[in-house]
Formats: sequence, structure tokens, C-alpha cells
Amino acid sequence: MNQVDEIISYGYIENKLMYPHKNPGMEMVLVEQGSLEWAVEGVPEMLKPGTFFFTLPWQAHGSMHIREPRNKIYYILFELQKTSRRPLEQIRMCDRFGFSGEEQKLLSDAFVTAQRHAWPATGLVKQTFPELMHRLDSGNAVDLHIAVSLLRTLLLELANTINSSSGPNARFSATALKVDSFLKTLGDRLEDEWTLDEMAETCGIKRTYFARITRELTGYPPMQYLNRIRFERACSLLRKTNLPITEIGFQCGYRTSQYFAETFRKYARMTPTEYRSSLGVLDAIMQSNWSHPESRTVSDERERSSRIK
Repeated sequence: MNQVDEIISYGYIENKLMYPHKNPGMEMVLVEQGSLEWAVEGVPEMLKPGTFFFTLPWQAHGSMHIREPRNKIYYILFELQKTSRRPLEQIRMCDRFGFSGEEQKLLSDAFVTAQRHAWPATGLVKQTFPELMHRLDSGNAVDLHIAVSLLRTLLLELANTINSSSGPNARFSATALKVDSFLKTLGDRLEDEWTLDEMAETCGIKRTYFARITRELTGYPPMQYLNRIRFERACSLLRKTNLPITEIGFQCGYRTSQYFAETFRKYARMTPTEYRSSLGVLDAIMQSNWSHPESRTVSDERERSSRIK
């Protein structure tokens, strides 16, 4: 099959856990669904749906938690002209990508000096990333030429977003702002037995419109979003309080302890009891991982990519 040798790995995956690591190239990620509490060099950056994220080879990055709920992301990892495990003052894209000297400087200045790594994705990015994956999967020679052009577009658009400081100026309608405000307060009302109709009625709109806006804002259908924030609140209470597990379940809106345990296991791959009893060990593992992040080679990353696809 034809391929672009400079692209190390790519894909659309359900990301469950990512230990701190350094890549053998530059990585870009588009979060489609879920929220990840990520960090670069130990500095937290929240990745919400619609976030465009990048790292350079010397930047250790990964999850702040040993157990993340399932998240769906697009990612691509590609070589630079020179890969270094030490910070560089300048980077250069591979010649295959066809950037001019002026474009190389624009990209280098934007990525090396960026004060953060997570940025709101523009409409162009949201359209281009999935298409890039499709073209790479094809393996057709013409599609691979198009894929290189799409990668060029993503890099320039990300640099432009960084240089514009605040990123794209998203303009929400009054209705979308109302839904956004409601979703932000939903965490304070988890004990209520919400239905889709009740959520939509609270916002004064029809359920189909409410569901569409919620998916655009969070990446989830409304009831899945509700389940996720219930899980996140449960994790927080298990970690920060000594409340009985049954009481935590009730406070988070679970009507029976059995349903709480089943739902929690679905997200965390362990029961609430196992999660609470393992916190010390899990935190120690995570601290150790951040002290000694994994440095992956190109072959490591390609082998890992073949396993998770």
C-alpha cells in the first residue's frame, strides 16, 4: 500500500487512558467527544469537544488521571525535519509538505512560542481532520497527495489560530447561549430525574433542537452528557469525601447502588469501591509516570498504532 513515510501514525480512536509520554514527532489531536484533563509538562489544559491540540517532540504530555472516561479523538503524528528530545528554538517541517521559507518561519514561531497547546477548532479544522483520515486510509496515490495538502491546511490554520490569540470568534445564537448556560448548571441538579423533554422544556425549545445544540456544545447527546457529568461528580466525591458509596450514588442521581456500580464500571473499568481503595496506588503510579515519561520511538508508535486501530 502507498503511504506518506513522514506520517508516523494517525487514526480515529476511543481514547481511554494516556500515560505521560513524549512523541517522536509533532502530534495534532482533534477532540470530537468527551473532555480530557490533559497536561503538557505537568501543566493542566482541559480538552473539550471541538478542541484542537498539539505537542512537539520534547513536550511530555498525557492524562492527569489514571482513569479517564472514554473519549473519541482524531490524531496524527508526523516527523519534523529534525526531531529532538530537548527544546528547540526553531522547528522545520519535512520537505515533503512543501512549505516555503516564509511559511516555515510562520509555523515555527507559532508552535515553539505558543503559551498553551489546546485551542478551539475552527470550522475548517473540523471539516479537514476527518477528510485527512479518509484520504490516508485510501492509500491511493492521488488521495495521499491530497492528504499532504490537507495536513498543510491544518498546520497553517492552527498557526493562524495561535497567532490570533483568542482563536476563532464563535458566535452563538441566543438559544445556544441559553442551552450552554443550562448545561453549566446541570451539575448542581444531578439528583433530579431528568428526561430529554424536561431539559428541553427548561430551555424553552423543542427536544430535537435541544439535542442538536447539546451535541454541538459537548460532543454528546443530552442523556449521555448527563451520565458523564454524573460519573465525574462521583469520582470527585469518592476522592475528596468519606461519604458512603451509596450516598454518593444518590447525590449523583443514581437511584440504586447496583445501577451506580454498573454505570461507574462502564466508565472507569472498576467499581466505585475499587476506585476509592485504589486511589493511593493510582496517584503514585501517575506521579511516577510524570517523573519518568515514556519516550516513544517511531517503531514504538507505529506498533502501538496498529494495536489501537
